[in-house]
Amino acid sequence: MPPTATSRAAVGVKAAAGSHDSDAPAAQLDSPAAATATEEGSREGNGMMPDEAARAASKKRAGKAAPVLPWMRVPVAIEASEGTPLDEVQGLDPRLRTALEGTGIEGLFPVQTVVWRETAGGASSAHDVCICAPTGSGKTLAYALPVLQALAGRRLPLLRALAVLPTRDLAAQVFGVLRALCPALGLTACLAAGKAGLAAEAELLAAGGVDIVVATPGRLIAHLEGTPGFSLSHLRFLIVDETDRLLRQAYQGWLPKVMAALQGSGSCGGGADTPAETPAAVLAAAAVLPLEQQQGRALGHRVVKLVVSATLTHDPSKIDRLGLYCPRYIAMSAVDHRYQLPRSLQELKLVVPAERKPAALAALLQELQGEQTIIFTSSVESTHRLCLLLAALPCLSGAAVEFSSLVAPAERAAHLEAFRSGRAQVLVCSDAMTRGMDVEGVHNVVNYDAPVYVKTYVHRAGRTARAGRSGRVFTLLRHEDVRHFKDMLRKADNTFVKDHRLDKGALEAVRDDVDTALERMAAVLQSESEAVRPGQLAAAATAAPAAGADVGAGAAKAGAAAAGQGQERQQQAERGTASKRRKVTGVPEFSLLV
Repeated sequence: MPPTATSRAAVGVKAAAGSHDSDAPAAQLDSPAAATATEEGSREGNGMMPDEAARAASKKRAGKAAPVLPWMRVPVAIEASEGTPLDEVQGLDPRLRTALEGTGIEGLFPVQTVVWRETAGGASSAHDVCICAPTGSGKTLAYALPVLQALAGRRLPLLRALAVLPTRDLAAQVFGVLRALCPALGLTACLAAGKAGLAAEAELLAAGGVDIVVATPGRLIAHLEGTPGFSLSHLRFLIVDETDRLLRQAYQGWLPKVMAALQGSGSCGGGADTPAETPAAVLAAAAVLPLEQQQGRALGHRVVKLVVSATLTHDPSKIDRLGLYCPRYIAMSAVDHRYQLPRSLQELKLVVPAERKPAALAALLQELQGEQTIIFTSSVESTHRLCLLLAALPCLSGAAVEFSSLVAPAERAAHLEAFRSGRAQVLVCSDAMTRGMDVEGVHNVVNYDAPVYVKTYVHRAGRTARAGRSGRVFTLLRHEDVRHFKDMLRKADNTFVKDHRLDKGALEAVRDDVDTALERMAAVLQSESEAVRPGQLAAAATAAPAAGADVGAGAAKAGAAAAGQGQERQQQAERGTASKRRKVTGVPEFSLLV
């Protein structure tokens, strides 16, 4: 690292470190003595009160899993009072400040302030950074600002920052944040997430001139393996957003391939531009750099990893795959609870018999009339049924739109835009919306199908009460599900959710409308089933001559089976019963028709 960067890092990193300096060698950090000292330091040196220490010890005695990695036991706390006005942010590039003000941002949120301090505004490569903060707390800008600041002084456009996200919608959202700020610094960002064709993306990337790429894992691997000139040899920042999801699913083995690409280019331990791999123009530009920067370049730059999630995994086997270097763990408090909910969130539950759930939802939506509301279901099929039901309810004046993988991407984007603009007041969705999607002004979240896992609950609830605003989350429960719901929320250090009671008159008033809507929904599903079946059989028959008789017969059987399943589900709907769904941890996934 150049001396100037080292001195700047010392100001931000050392001051923030206090008694939990992570610059010790890895061997020391992994030793039993160090682990014991670290744990004691977290209790005495990081402000843990006696009652908090007792509660932590009680949890340990109760057999609950505790973080094994020593550095995860000593989080850098995000305090609610640490928001910072832009004119008080140390070292912020004036061009970046002006761009932020142009987007209506007047100051940094607490998590953004802490990340800025721990990275010394992007100048320090002494630590990798793990950010675990509630949804809506500003994590995207928290990692975007240091990266943009660090790249602002670059002389030639080369790929120096890569952000990986699990879905194209999340990637597009992050790209939108970067695209609004990059021009002010003369930087260029590119989206490689399937929003455009692979050939169009490849042409843009092969042409060069891109500083930051935001990608989904599939497209990233496609370009690494098939786009000439696309490499990670100059990378300085690797951002892994929604980390727990990206580590849990293979996504074509993206992580081992990226790590191999970094190691092969010499960038995993430092993104050195070696003479053999560096274009002559880059070497010529490097020759006119100040001596201290030339020395830093000769030694090589380590790729700084920024790991981000609202529910960051503590599993060492998963975290180790990232190859983190002296990591700093940034979380909401010194006594870290893995699952954090926004402080401004109000949590409510409605306990109703299963057969009255549609009526309860209709009455609740009438009560929430005029407020932007997201409704979550347990599957894409239930999402579709529920949207049809709401569309058939005459007692609801606001439009409801559907957001799930069953909806074509262009139509899904249109539905989301209608909800964002207020043309639709209700968005019905599967868990495709639970992670990272930022829709401003959402007042309420309704769990029509109760989540089985606390992680799902945290991500769903995080669609409201974002950026310090208030919001409410309602969960519809059967009587027999209340106990599991309470047990689940204890993992988020939350043992009390208020009851929300609906007026009996309101429930009776919507009963007839709901019954009529259910009949209309059944009729629409029947017509859709009849329309799908001939299409599937025709496609199978068309494919048979081209692919061979055996393949055609297999396709025909698959089409008939799919149509038969749809017909069976429809017959169950007409009988007014729900198909049985598998039970997970003793709690059934709710379906719409009960």
